[in-house]
Amino acid sequence: MLKTLTLTACLLSMSTLAIAKPETPEQPALHICAIKGTPDSSQFQIKKRIKVAKGTYGSVEELYSRFAERAHQVGGNVVINYNASQRFGFWPWRFVRPVVWGTAVKWNTPVNCKELGGVEI
Repeated sequence: MLKTLTLTACLLSMSTLAIAKPETPEQPALHICAIKGTPDSSQFQIKKRIKVAKGTYGSVEELYSRFAERAHQVGGNVVINYNASQRFGFWPWRFVRPVVWGTAVKWNTPVNCKELGGVEI
């Protein structure tokens, strides 16, 4: 009797765990065009300077999705003055962390990243 009761309780708790796990739909990956320099200012409208960083070690490539998301949040589809590097954190002798920054802009015409001399991230 005790074994049956214990088994039933375990099965019920596992079934509620399976039900409690919400399924999240995958969002499509956002892409932006990143340009190292500053092109002719008549082609775009400046939205905001953006910066994305990680607290500890890692590659700047890990930050690309957050960087693209942040650029889209402020209304930009291109980033000018783009730069990505490893920077010293608060304790420079202990941590070097990846940082990506630039200025999010809204391009006035359809964007061809290769013609602008940028890279799509």
